[in-house]
Amino acid sequence: MNKTPITIVIPTLNAEEQLEEAILSVKDFAEEILILDSLSSDKTIDIALKYNLKVVQRQFTYYGEHFQWMVDNLPIKTDWIFLMAQDEVCSDSLKNELITLFSKNNLIYNGYQLKWRLWFMGKPLHIVQKVTRLVKMKNFHISDTLCNEQVLVDGKIGKLNGILEHKDSPSLYKWYQKQAYYAVLEAKARLIKKGSLAEKPNLFGSSVQRRMYIKKIFFSFPFRYNILYLYNLIYKGAWRDGRVGFAWAHLRSETYRMWEYTEIEMRNTGKIPKQPRAPHGDFDIRIMQTELQERLLPETVKAWKTNHPI
Repeated sequence: MNKTPITIVIPTLNAEEQLEEAILSVKDFAEEILILDSLSSDKTIDIALKYNLKVVQRQFTYYGEHFQWMVDNLPIKTDWIFLMAQDEVCSDSLKNELITLFSKNNLIYNGYQLKWRLWFMGKPLHIVQKVTRLVKMKNFHISDTLCNEQVLVDGKIGKLNGILEHKDSPSLYKWYQKQAYYAVLEAKARLIKKGSLAEKPNLFGSSVQRRMYIKKIFFSFPFRYNILYLYNLIYKGAWRDGRVGFAWAHLRSETYRMWEYTEIEMRNTGKIPKQPRAPHGDFDIRIMQTELQERLLPETVKAWKTNHPI
């Protein structure tokens, strides 16, 4: 198969349970896959090197800054990149649509939305959203948000029908851990009034601006968690997925309650934590000795060599 001129960019952290499936779903058609790892302590690096991928390791800062650094600094050679999470899988329908789009040279927009289907507790749900992942280099930027970054395209956005499977968290236990981490980020962003909203809220603006408007006013609504539960259950269609769908709709509303309670705790204690970091390991010697790592992060490599004499 001739390679499609797309670079897949994947940020990772402790992705051993998910990364290989993500790589296998794109490696046959994408021109290159690049990994930005945040010091994984599991077999993430082993998996990436197994497929001869280029890997850079960098300490995680926060979502907006880290992702912008990734697209600004990784050695991306193609005009188009596809931003992909470690827990996502490119379906055959999306892969074939991308191949056709590029083979016909029918790229008339600066970015493309696709269908993003949520998995929960090992099951695909009837929860399908639109996300922008295929973008033209230098025609987009990443929102400067502490959590839940957004891809913001300069110009019009096209739409694709293929599905990107989002296999959210390998276990419910890890899902809870992730939500607790997000709660601290979201609460902190609201308190310091920075990094909470991806764009200026506007009820009549773009889809991202509308979401930011709802997010801004959400915590002033009475019965907000009941409304959110019913919205996810009925309007979004989680009821069609039986007990798992009901569980997701309930827990999704509870994540917002966690944000609110975490913010209340910070206000009561007067303690706003430093930027929290998810559990991680150290730099991998195999990556720290590469030319790419030294070229992109020379000070990091220098500090590491000082502390790890060979």
